[in-house]
Amino acid sequence: MLDSRAPRRRLNDADVAEIEVPETDGLAGAINTAGLESLLGFNLGIAYAALSFDLDPALRLMDLTPKQTSILWLVQANPGVTQSQLARLFRMRRATIHQMIASLTRKNLLVLESIESDRRAQGLFITEAGKVALVEAQKVVVPIENAFAGVLTEAEMGMALELLQKIQAGRKLG
Repeated sequence: MLDSRAPRRRLNDADVAEIEVPETDGLAGAINTAGLESLLGFNLGIAYAALSFDLDPALRLMDLTPKQTSILWLVQANPGVTQSQLARLFRMRRATIHQMIASLTRKNLLVLESIESDRRAQGLFITEAGKVALVEAQKVVVPIENAFAGVLTEAEMGMALELLQKIQAGRKLG
């Protein structure tokens, strides 16, 4: 677990750097990143934007988002999982997850059913249509993820996942 008392590295003048912007971005030359390149969030955002560039439009053709696809994937693996459990996993408010679940239930990809052990709680279950949609989405997600991670060696990929999971475990909600 991360030690929240550990000193944080502060940005200083030496952190200000210039990065080359690829010509394909429509920009030429270097951009002064003013130290942003030393911030984890900035780098995570840029990396996710690169992944989303291919992933989002491919899933949009199936009327899904990456988060909805993840929800289908998790519900299939965890029949009866609750919205609250998903909200905790995704570090999101329950109301936000509820909107995503409502969209998936309207599309008949998920259903909410009472849980036998607690009739007040409702669990999520994937429908047959949801299983079909998930298989199709996985056919899109897996190759895009593999291509995205293709710049990493197997060891680097393992290390990247381990570090990201360490950050997740050390960050509590609210």
